[in-house]
Amino acid sequence: MSETQIEWSEEVAREHKGLSVRDFLDAMVGPIDRRAVITAARSGALLLNGERVGPSQTLRPGDLVQLTIPTEDLGRQASDAVRLLHLADELVVGTKPSGLPFDESRRGGDSALGRLGEQVSEQLGHVVRLRAAHRLDKETSGLVVASVGREAELALSAAFEQGRAHMEYLALIRGKPDMDEGVIDVPLSKRRKADTRLLPDPDHGTPSKTSWSTEEALRGFTLLRLTPAAGRSHQVRAHLAALGLPVVCDALYRDDDRLLMSELKFDYRGKRGRPERPLLARPALHAARFCFGELDFSLPLPEELEVVLRQLRRLRPLR
Repeated sequence: MSETQIEWSEEVAREHKGLSVRDFLDAMVGPIDRRAVITAARSGALLLNGERVGPSQTLRPGDLVQLTIPTEDLGRQASDAVRLLHLADELVVGTKPSGLPFDESRRGGDSALGRLGEQVSEQLGHVVRLRAAHRLDKETSGLVVASVGREAELALSAAFEQGRAHMEYLALIRGKPDMDEGVIDVPLSKRRKADTRLLPDPDHGTPSKTSWSTEEALRGFTLLRLTPAAGRSHQVRAHLAALGLPVVCDALYRDDDRLLMSELKFDYRGKRGRPERPLLARPALHAARFCFGELDFSLPLPEELEVVLRQLRRLRPLR
């Protein structure tokens, strides 16, 4: 042990009792890459009380967690991967990470649709510009559905309008609905054309419906699965806000812009002189599934949302 070069060490405080080594590292130096932690453990770079340990080991107050590698080696890099999942009959399905714009702005710039277009162009052997069947906000992750050519665009748009194609979203919300499932039927509109936010407008708004069901209930939070009928941009977010059940970290619709551990754990004590790092700092919304005829694509929650759910399951389970 005396010959081991310790790069980082931290004693487990009372508020972190019961965490796994992996989740403790995520809380203290994260966000971390789970695979990097496994690699560090296998190589002997991860120590608990001076002994090699696996990432799933449960911690007790007073335990000493140490790394013999720099903490940045465990860091989860911001994902900018855009993957092409399907290309057939001029229908395109791909993925978009949180933080990447869906489409380029008027001034140009990087975007998920642009990157998918480059991949499709390479496969087809000529340059194409994709036509989006829906839109995702910059901070929303999930599936992207688009078409190649005007005819395919019209056919896909009709399929969405007629309910033959649909997108399902997973949203972590604050609060608990009165029922396990239901339909939100609230017309929506913008106060001004330049506004981004949609608001309830029973008299003059565009008719909008979103069906929902409960995926997982927790104390103070609920994971919902939602399907907008011919969904508009922001429809899911606006409908949930109209019910007083906003998407977690959706500041545009009046929720806090960050989710903190101190909010979830009443006896939380942060490190003196160290600002608390948020568990999440983007809307907890994910385009999880696309169905169209025999096509059925699903995309798991990204790591940053899974981390939040793991903490909620530990700290806020239903008794």
